[in-house]
Amino acid sequence: MSSSLTRSGLLLLTFFLGLLSAPGAAAPPHRPSSPVVIPLEPYIDQDHYAFRASIGGQEGLFQFDTGGGLTVLTPQSASAAGCKQWSRLTGFRMRGDRIDVPRCDNVDIVVGSARLLLPTTGVWDLSAVLPAGAPPLGGSVGLDAFSGQAITVDLSHRRLVIETPTSLKARVAHSREIPIHVVREAEGYALTVMLGVETGSGRLWFTLDSGNDAGLTIGRHVATLFGLDPQLSAAQPVKLQLAGGVPLKGEAHSRELILDGNIGSPVMRHWLVTIDLAHQRLWLAELP
Repeated sequence: MSSSLTRSGLLLLTFFLGLLSAPGAAAPPHRPSSPVVIPLEPYIDQDHYAFRASIGGQEGLFQFDTGGGLTVLTPQSASAAGCKQWSRLTGFRMRGDRIDVPRCDNVDIVVGSARLLLPTTGVWDLSAVLPAGAPPLGGSVGLDAFSGQAITVDLSHRRLVIETPTSLKARVAHSREIPIHVVREAEGYALTVMLGVETGSGRLWFTLDSGNDAGLTIGRHVATLFGLDPQLSAAQPVKLQLAGGVPLKGEAHSRELILDGNIGSPVMRHWLVTIDLAHQRLWLAELP
């Protein structure tokens, strides 16, 4: 789920528990012989995205949230998967509030011709945080579902592509590589990607978060490094430079966060984002 500060109330999960290696042996990723294109559709508004998938033969709509860290299922989806809820996973949203969820192991999510094999997910009743009348979700899928694979996130054209080694090579040929920090939280089961952002004092790290409709959110503790008033609640114009030399300008909100910052879907829509999660590399191609 997401670390986002959303107007619609989709304040879901992003875990920040410290850098941990994943315990146990995860299921090997299902590697397609050709690229798999997963259509994305707007969910509630134009700043959140979801895709159709099935668990245990039960079809549903799943939010796609790169900042969510850990894939979570609703109790209904967990039941369809035939998995037993047990133990507990603990994490924190980016503003510091704590979330505890039971875990569910060995989940197989079918998306078109692709299978997403997850050693562990969380279980959470998402209806509690969705606005009235929102279409029901079967869960929220994070980057942990694509661990060991390469994907391209293309929000502008509403698609997610699972790449092959050949398509990955062609995809990044004209893209710019950006240094990233891959974080494994929630006992090592979660997976988020943070992009380097340069400042006069050193490099900071901002979460890449397709579940956040705020665009840019910067922690109050580093706001002055970007010329922002840390106490001003309204959006402020800002200019950033990603590590790797990609300039970024727009409006940012300064908030009390437990991380440096967050890059949301309104910014991501201007990029093709390709992530090789097996080798912890990321490339950006700016869209016209």
